[in-house]
Amino acid sequence: MPYLFLLFFLLPLTWAQAPEQPNYLELKRDMVVIHSMAELNTHLEELALRGQTRTNCIFVGNMKSKPAKQHILASHWQNYSQAFSLTLHPDRSVLLEFTYHDNARLLAAHLHPELLPTLTPQEQQALSLARQRVEELTTPHMSAYDKVRVLHDDLVNRAAYDLQADAACTTLLLTNHGVCETYSRTLWLLLRLAGIPCHIVVGRTDEDHAWNLVQLDGEWYHVDATWDDPAIIGSDAQVLTHNYFLLNDEQIARDHSWVRGSLPVSAKKDALYFRTNARYFTNYGQMWQSVAAAIANGDTEYECYLTTYGDRAAFERSLDSNLFSRPTLAAIRTWSGPEKGPGVIRLTFDHSGSPAKASEEALELASATVHSARSWWQSFSFRTWYDSLDFSPIEQELRHLQQEATTRLDSLYLQAEQQATECWHTIEQTTSDWWHAARQEVSSWF
Repeated sequence: MPYLFLLFFLLPLTWAQAPEQPNYLELKRDMVVIHSMAELNTHLEELALRGQTRTNCIFVGNMKSKPAKQHILASHWQNYSQAFSLTLHPDRSVLLEFTYHDNARLLAAHLHPELLPTLTPQEQQALSLARQRVEELTTPHMSAYDKVRVLHDDLVNRAAYDLQADAACTTLLLTNHGVCETYSRTLWLLLRLAGIPCHIVVGRTDEDHAWNLVQLDGEWYHVDATWDDPAIIGSDAQVLTHNYFLLNDEQIARDHSWVRGSLPVSAKKDALYFRTNARYFTNYGQMWQSVAAAIANGDTEYECYLTTYGDRAAFERSLDSNLFSRPTLAAIRTWSGPEKGPGVIRLTFDHSGSPAKASEEALELASATVHSARSWWQSFSFRTWYDSLDFSPIEQELRHLQQEATTRLDSLYLQAEQQATECWHTIEQTTSDWWHAARQEVSSWF
């Protein structure tokens, strides 16, 4: 009898703790009919951006040929959800329940402010930071291309790849540390806040990996912000590259693989970033001309895309053969490129031996001397007399002399380069003339 009493005492508690089950009739009344994968993707996004975690739907037409789970796995669900469950009803409708990633919940709260209280304080802070970055870096008049570029570059410059970090974009926004999933989810959020259509791609390289697809002018391009942020062993330096920025399917498939599913097909044009910035070359001659101009401009870093790169040996042969005609190329300090075939070439320059750098160092030395003289007079307490002195004419004259010296030295440098180029062309022409004359002379003997 006491045990029976105890059983009746515990039963109400058990019922109270049981999860609330959805009412089947209510679900059936709100059922969504799905005719195609496009309709499924649209419905999943609407659910996520309303913060709705449960839906009842039925697949009709050609969609009945496969189980519901296969349709979900082939959809864009990973843009929003970290897990889902499904329950099949007798009428073949399916109850879907989702648990959303924080990037989807942050975007939903941005679109529907009534959802803000559902975010944690850290998530609310992360959303505020994301909004602030988009507002500071983009304007309504910017092109979609420029918005994608500045948000990608800012993310790569801020972020540090960290295997100890979790995959939440809240973590990356608040700490600037994350893994590939974090990069892709954060870029997805920033681009969606800026009004740029974007997907998260889950696939493989030499391991499981994630990156993005972004839409520009009706075309889709791959962006892998993680691989554009290479780690430098033993250094805290942040290195921004565009090796994996705006690639088409063919380019990124060289070292990335993924299940295409319902993801859009990427653009026919390759290397859009380098095409847009006039850094897309089909031969070494074009490339060296652009590199020489960048060196003359005082740039310290340079990136370009070369369709005829070949390999390391081909690059070095071309560099050696162009050094005489373009002496400025001697400023190249380091370079990197793909192991073979077309790809991105990255250069760094050392201007320490250039006329402009020498005159700049002379000005720095002169300025340091003026400051030393000031300190010396101050140390002897000649304050009143010192305060009456005006060193600005001396500094202005030094700067004028520096500018004049730079102009003269650069002019001489360019003249020497032009003379060397003309000399080389003269030698080529003379050699060619001699060769043709010799051939004609020999031909006349027979």
